[in-house]
Amino acid sequence: MLESGEVKTIRELAARERVDNSYVSRMINLTMLPPLAISPILGDTLPDNITLLELASDPPLVW
Repeated sequence: MLESGEVKTIRELAARERVDNSYVSRMINLTMLPPLAISPILGDTLPDNITLLELASDPPLVW
């Protein structure tokens, strides 16, 4: 919705989806993950010390 221009801000997107702004911000972080990180997420093979919540809240800067 942001990319298409359907909504202009994260706040507008959150209101439309009836979720909190911070949730939308965290989920947007996940869209920027590299393919090497997405494959383990989808395959449920992330190392035990890495959680999806951590990746969404504080993605590694090297990516």
